Amino acid sequence: DGGGIRGYASLLIIRALMDKIAKLESQPDGKYRPHHYFDYFVGTSTGGLSAIMLGRLQMTVDDALALYDIIGTKVF
Repeated sequence: DGGGIRGYASLLIIRALMDKIAKLESQPDGKYRPHHYFDYFVGTSTGGLSAIMLGRLQMTVDDALALYDIIGTKVF
């Protein structure tokens, strides 16, 4: 993703994808987590942080975005 705001944009794209998955699964209010649907998460810079949050920590995209808002201002 190249770091910076692009890491945040990647999370927004994944959130849109997870919203579509929720509609296909017929439970739009469910907490769908990307690790339920993807085997690998990779990234560099902020993309690496996103990969850790979504893959290793198994966070929802909304939780990852909220944490990104908190740590993004301190780290970058």
